[in-house]
Amino acid sequence: MKTNKKISILGTVVLLGLSPAAFGQSSGDEAFGKGSNVIGIGVGLGGEYTYFGDGYTSTPNIVLSYDNGTFGNVGPGTISLGGLLSYKGISYDYTDFHSGYSYDQAWTYYVIGIRSAYHLSIPSAPRFDPYAGIMLAYYDIGYKESSTDPYYDVPGSPYYSYYANTYGSYLAFSLYIGARYNLSDHIGIWLELGYGYSNAALGVSFKL
Repeated sequence: MKTNKKISILGTVVLLGLSPAAFGQSSGDEAFGKGSNVIGIGVGLGGEYTYFGDGYTSTPNIVLSYDNGTFGNVGPGTISLGGLLSYKGISYDYTDFHSGYSYDQAWTYYVIGIRSAYHLSIPSAPRFDPYAGIMLAYYDIGYKESSTDPYYDVPGSPYYSYYANTYGSYLAFSLYIGARYNLSDHIGIWLELGYGYSNAALGVSFKL
C-alpha cells in the first residue's frame, strides 16, 4: 500500500510536468528556457545516512529528477517546476562469535519531492545551465530486522536495543544548487549539491 502511494505521488508530479499544453513549447537554442523538459538520472554521494564498517553494505543513492521550464523571461533566466525521486538501501549483518546467532538489519530511504529552481541564462555559454532551488520532500524511512536468535526481540536480550528502534517519516524543505551542461541538443551531464540524503549527486540528463 505504501509503495503504491509513493508511485502515485511521483506519477502525478511527472504527468503534470510533461504536459506541453500546460506549460508551452520548448524555447529553442537556450540551455534551459520556458517550455524546456529535462529528465535527469544519476547517483548521489555522501549524505547524512552513510554508514561504514564491517558488516555494512549499501546500494548507490539512485536519483531521478524532472524539471520543466514553467515561467520564462524572469529577469535573465527561467523558473522551473519539477519533481525528484531518490532511493538508497543499507543493510547490516552481524554474527555473534560466542553464540553463533546472526543479526540482520535493513533500512530503505525514499525521497519524493516537489521542487522549483531559478535557471540563469548565459548567452555567451548557450550549453551551460546553472541553477539554484528549493525542494519540499517526503522522506520515507523503512526498517526491518531478523535474527536466528529466538530471543532477539525480547526485552532484556543483549541485542534487543538494536531492534527496538523505530524510524519516522517526515516532510522537510531543502536547498540545492546545480549546473547542467548540454553535450548535444538532447543529452547532457549534471551536478547538484545539497539536497536529500546526498551531499552531491551527478548524472546524465535528457532534454525532451
